[in-house]
Amino acid sequence: MPKEKISKQDLIAKSIDVFWKKGYYRTSMADLATACGLTKGAFYHHYKSKEEVMMNCLVSTSDMFEDKIFSIAYKEEYTALEKLNKMADVIYYAFTKENGGCYFANTILETVHIEATFIDVIKDFFSRWEAAMVEIFSSNHSESEAKELSLKSIADIEGSIILMLLHSDTSYLKNALNRSIESY
Repeated sequence: MPKEKISKQDLIAKSIDVFWKKGYYRTSMADLATACGLTKGAFYHHYKSKEEVMMNCLVSTSDMFEDKIFSIAYKEEYTALEKLNKMADVIYYAFTKENGGCYFANTILETVHIEATFIDVIKDFFSRWEAAMVEIFSSNHSESEAKELSLKSIADIEGSIILMLLHSDTSYLKNALNRSIESY
């Protein structure tokens, strides 16, 4: 018998896992309810639609990246190079753990040609990442160079994730992160 109590935080964490494994369109509200140990009716008590659940999952994940990764760029106790290395370590872990890949890239690739619902929150995630990288690169480069290096690094990392998943080889991501550090 399904349990009927779950915290919002646990509900989001379990839903993220389902969306990450199955994708947005292949996930049903029943899948989400089952993963959370709820009946479908109980799940609807928390969220009215799959879109609302996904939006909350994306916002929660973006906030987690801000707290755990992007915030490193603004810590005054580290040098710029230390910040890049620390961010690279956490990014590597985040994109290689369990399901692997980038939750935001997966979602936008799956949904962008069908609906624009998640574009703004995904743009916000990448803007936060870019701002963190610009913050670091600005200590050694002009503002325009820092922006260009940031965008190149993010594009390289995201492309490496595709190759990492395709070839089941995390060295693609590790190499992209190292190139980002070397470009400092």
